[in-house]
Amino acid sequence: MSHFSSKLLTWYDESKRDLPWRHTKDPYKIWVSEIMLQQTQAVTVMPYYERFINTLSDIRALAEADEALLLKLWEGLGYYSRVRNMQATARVIMEKYDGIMPNTKASLMKLKGIGPYTAGAIASIAFDQKASAIDGNVSRVLARYALIEDSIDSNEVKKKLEEINLPLIDDDRPADYTQAMIELGATVCRKSQPLCDICPINQDCKAYKAQKQSMIPVKDKKNAKKNFQYITFVLEDEDGNLILLKQENRLLNGLFLLPQIEAESIHYAITSLEEYGYVVNNYEPLGHYRHVFTHMIWEMDVYYVKVIKPSGILSFKDYKEVAIATAHKQVLDKINRSRK
Repeated sequence: MSHFSSKLLTWYDESKRDLPWRHTKDPYKIWVSEIMLQQTQAVTVMPYYERFINTLSDIRALAEADEALLLKLWEGLGYYSRVRNMQATARVIMEKYDGIMPNTKASLMKLKGIGPYTAGAIASIAFDQKASAIDGNVSRVLARYALIEDSIDSNEVKKKLEEINLPLIDDDRPADYTQAMIELGATVCRKSQPLCDICPINQDCKAYKAQKQSMIPVKDKKNAKKNFQYITFVLEDEDGNLILLKQENRLLNGLFLLPQIEAESIHYAITSLEEYGYVVNNYEPLGHYRHVFTHMIWEMDVYYVKVIKPSGILSFKDYKEVAIATAHKQVLDKINRSRK
């Protein structure tokens, strides 16, 4: 065991959080947790993970699940392509691997939706292999530890991080090492205001010694998010049901949205609504809402509108029956709470 690993694992044994996916070696459950944890904090993931595993307990159940159920279980986590890729991969595993998940990083990376990090995490955590798993948390720890002042988004630096990490992995406890590095980045070596004074490896950290931890890691500048201005409608039909539209675009395919029109004027939006065949009886403003996606922002002026709907349009007594895109589910949840 290296000096680095020894101090890291001692800290992990004493300080690790009690997370449900840390009580299993089942590669399926670890896979589910790792996909859910992409772009999402552990405290948010926990109830989703429990509900998903309780409903779809193994690879076969995931492979055979109805899409509506799948999207409902994922509702609120966003990035729905993740769960679609998981189902596609589950079907491949059932067909080509007799329902048994491959056990090496190289073989796992051949599956759809499983990249180098996820493959390394499954190989190390589920199969106790000395496989490197570097996510955003681990990249930050390693970049500060080695005082890497070039962008961690570059392929050259990514390769360098792998070269630094692999020799540090403990031979006897590769699973714990992987989770300890993730834990350190999530709870101590944080993106902002890192807790360097209590870090178990602070005396080995070159960034800490140089007092440059707040400047590292360096990342490429991102393009500004594109803003969209919508008039968003909470449409109630003549029977008091809510009108929702099923999406077929690449971003939100299979999810439901409130009807909305890209516009700044309510009068223009009402006219457009009528052109779609709705008979508008009355409307009232419900407030302004904002939802930030990875690459864009929706600015939404929301209106309640009582209508007679055209034939063929779906409406629901309870919007919780279906999977709604997070941007609009949050709007509906806030409106419901304000009315109680």
